[in-house]
Amino acid sequence: MKKAVVIIVTTIVLFLVGGLIIAWSVYQKEDTVKHVAHIKDITDDNFETEVVEASKKHPVLVDFYADWCFPCKMLDPILEQVAKDLDGKAIVGRINTDKNLLGRRFGINRIPAIFVIKDGEIKNSFYGVVPRETIMKALTEYGS
Repeated sequence: MKKAVVIIVTTIVLFLVGGLIIAWSVYQKEDTVKHVAHIKDITDDNFETEVVEASKKHPVLVDFYADWCFPCKMLDPILEQVAKDLDGKAIVGRINTDKNLLGRRFGINRIPAIFVIKDGEIKNSFYGVVPRETIMKALTEYGS
């Protein structure tokens, strides 16, 4: 009798914990979408127009990231604030390295990787979580 109660209680606890994990991951996905509202999604298909062509008018900040990357998630609010602050003066975009091959083209071997592109050329690069002030300084240096 005692063994059966332990098995039932353990099973219930496991189902509750599993449900909490699923609910938390759904909440996290919704939260990520909110943080990147001002940031453009860049893909293999639109890179030429969204980055190369656009960099002839304004500096473009490109963030190479992955959904599973914790430092990338830490960088999201910083990039969102930069995108809001420089709206119309610079473009902030993100490239998911799991879904696009651009990371290989740029030789990305660690993320987050941030590049500042102007006139179709990489002018500056950063790796890891970078302070907002550093990003702003790099973008203003190239005309934002």
